Amino acid sequence: MLVWVNFGDVESVPQDVFALIDGAHDHLRRWDPGGGTDVPDGPVDLMSRLTGTDEDKAADVLVWLMSTTMAYKVGGRYEEARAREVVKTLIRLLGYGAHWWTNVDSWTFTPARSWNPVTRHSMDAVVIGAGGGVIVTVLVVDED
Repeated sequence: MLVWVNFGDVESVPQDVFALIDGAHDHLRRWDPGGGTDVPDGPVDLMSRLTGTDEDKAADVLVWLMSTTMAYKVGGRYEEARAREVVKTLIRLLGYGAHWWTNVDSWTFTPARSWNPVTRHSMDAVVIGAGGGVIVTVLVVDED
């Protein structure tokens, strides 16, 4: 799981988030499957793979990503209660009226799958929130 917090606004999301994900390759190298070529080729392509969502759905995705793994649905970085606390803090940081996007298609998490990949990994999920002059990007990758 990679998390970035940057200054920015809704208009800068495409460029900022594309640069982060494109640059994350070095951080993810040890998990790099060396496959997949269907990745965004620029900010416009990245945004075409994302769906705007509301705060509640974004929070559910973030809690799920923090409390389980995408491939095997086992324990994640945090217990679910702690994940909810972290997400509540994140939502407060962005403030009222924040904008949210994700590439996760399923809200049932059985398991959540992205058919709109943003990395070369078998599974990835990105959740982006922008509000209060801040952009938060959470990127999770997994392999099975």
